[in-house]
Amino acid sequence: MYKLLIVEDEAEVRNGIRNNIDWQSLGFKVMAEAGNGREALDLIENSKPDVVITDITMPIMDGLELSCILRKEYPTVRIIILTGYDDFKFAQRAIKYGVSDYLLKPVLPDDLSKIMLKIKAEIDAEIAEKEDIQKLRMYYQQSLPVIRDKFLTSLITSEIDSKEIENRKTSLGLDLEGESFAAAAAGIDSESAGNWANDGDDSELLKFAILNIAREIINKYAMGEVFFHVNNLVFIIKFDKFDIEGNYQSAYTLLEEIRQSVEKYLKVTVTIGVGNICNSLQKINESYKSAVTALDYKLIMGGNRVIYIGDIEPQTPYNLVYDEIKERNLVNSIKFGTKKDVSKAVEALFNEIGTCAASLKECQLYLLEILASIAKLSRSFQLDTDDIIKIDHNLFIEIFSFDNICDIKNRIEEICLNVMERIQSNRKTNTEKIMEQAKAYIEKNYGDYDLTIQKISNYLHISPSYFSMIFKKEAGETFLNYLIGIRINAAKELMQDPDLKIFEIAERVGYPDLNYFSYFFKKNTGMSPREYRNRYVLNRERKVEA
Repeated sequence: MYKLLIVEDEAEVRNGIRNNIDWQSLGFKVMAEAGNGREALDLIENSKPDVVITDITMPIMDGLELSCILRKEYPTVRIIILTGYDDFKFAQRAIKYGVSDYLLKPVLPDDLSKIMLKIKAEIDAEIAEKEDIQKLRMYYQQSLPVIRDKFLTSLITSEIDSKEIENRKTSLGLDLEGESFAAAAAGIDSESAGNWANDGDDSELLKFAILNIAREIINKYAMGEVFFHVNNLVFIIKFDKFDIEGNYQSAYTLLEEIRQSVEKYLKVTVTIGVGNICNSLQKINESYKSAVTALDYKLIMGGNRVIYIGDIEPQTPYNLVYDEIKERNLVNSIKFGTKKDVSKAVEALFNEIGTCAASLKECQLYLLEILASIAKLSRSFQLDTDDIIKIDHNLFIEIFSFDNICDIKNRIEEICLNVMERIQSNRKTNTEKIMEQAKAYIEKNYGDYDLTIQKISNYLHISPSYFSMIFKKEAGETFLNYLIGIRINAAKELMQDPDLKIFEIAERVGYPDLNYFSYFFKKNTGMSPREYRNRYVLNRERKVEA
C-alpha cells in the first residue's frame, strides 16, 4: 500500500475525494488530510506520503507554494494538483515544480482513479527495476567480457605504455577519452550488508547489483568506466579539462548520486574514496593508490560517504620501498588506531625479522624502510621529521651496528606513538579552524538566500561531504538546522524595530519567500512571526510606555 495525503480547504471536496474512491483497490491508503499547505507540511514529516493530492487555491499556503517546498524538501513525493478553470495558468507553473499530473474541478472519480493507477505503475516499475533479483541474475550472466575488466585492472595496478592504452581502449569500446582523470574506490559497509553477507551467492549478487546501478549512472553522464577489482568497486572517471577543484566537484556529484541510489534501492551503504586528479591515463594507477588511502579514512570518519584524498592528506611524491601490506598496516595504526594498535603493528614487523632467515644487510634495509615509511607519513601531515626521528642522533647508526633488536623496536615504537599524537593534535586544530571560519562566514552571510553547503564548502576549499561531517560532529546539529537557527534569532532581533515589516525582516535574514520564512519561524518558535512580535515586542513597548 502506498500512502496518500489529501490537501484541500473545502471539507466537502476533501470528503468526496476520500469516500468516493476505493483507494485500497487502487493500492493506496489515505494516511492524513490537511486544509492548507501549512498543515500539510506539518503532517508530511510524520506521515511520509508517497503521493500528495493538493488544491491550488487555499488560504495561508496555496498548492503552488506547497509544491515548491515539496520539490525541495521531499523530491520523491509525487504531486497531483486540483484546479479550476480560472487558475489554469497556476497549474502550468506548478508543472515546473515537477508535479505528476493535474485535474480540473469538479474532480471525477474515474479520472482521478486513472491517474492514481498510472502513478502506482510508475512507482511499482521503479522498485521492480532495482529490486527484481531475477533480473539482476540475468544481468549478471550477461556482464562484460573478462578481457575488458582485465585491461581496466591493469590500468590501476601498473603503468602501461600510452600507445597501448590508446589501441586497447578503442578496440574494447571504453569511454575513456578525456583531458584528465581520477580513480575512485568504493567498498561495501559490512555492517549494512546484513543477510547479503551470509550467503556466498547472494554476496556476489549484491556486488553485481551495485555494479549495475553504478554503471547505469556513470553511463548516463558519460563520465568513464566502472568495474570490480578484488572487493572494491573501482571508477575511472574522465574530465574534459584539467581543473582540480572543478573536476572534483563533478566527481563528487556523480559518486554521491551513486551512493544514494545504492542505499535507496539495495538497502546497503557504501563508502567511496576519491584519488588525486591526474592528467594522463598512464598515471591512473597513482590516483587509485590515493583513492584506496582515502577509503581507509572510513575508520575515523565513518562510512556511507564520499571521501576525497585532497581533503585529508596533501599529495606526496614519496613512494614506499617495502611490502605494501606491511606498510599499510603500520601507517593505518598510526593514523587511525590506538596506542595498543601501534604497539601491535610494530610487534608484527619485528616478529617478521625473528621468524625469517634474512641476512644482516636485509634486516638493516628492512629497518631503514620502516623508518622511511614513518618519515613519509610525517611529511604528508607536514610534521617536523627531523625532530620526530632525531636524525641528528644515532638511531640510523644503531641500525647498522645493533646487538639488541628490542632496543631498536622500542625506539621505533616510541617514534610511531609520537607521530600518532601529533597527527591527532593537528587534525583537531584543523577541525577547529574550519568550524571557526564556517561560523564566521555564516554569521556574515546568513542574509544570502542562496547560502548552501556547496557555497560555504567552496569558500573553505573542502568538499561538501567532508564539511557536513565535520560540522555535524562539532556543532551537534546539521548545517541547515544551524543556519535556520541563526536566521530565526536574527529575525527576532529585527522584530524589535517596529518600522520594519515582516516581509522586510524575512528578506534580510535570507528568506525572500514570506510563507517559507513563516513556516520555519513557527517550526522553531511555535508562533508565527506576527504572533511573536505582538507577544514579545509590542507588549514590551506598552510596558515601557506605562
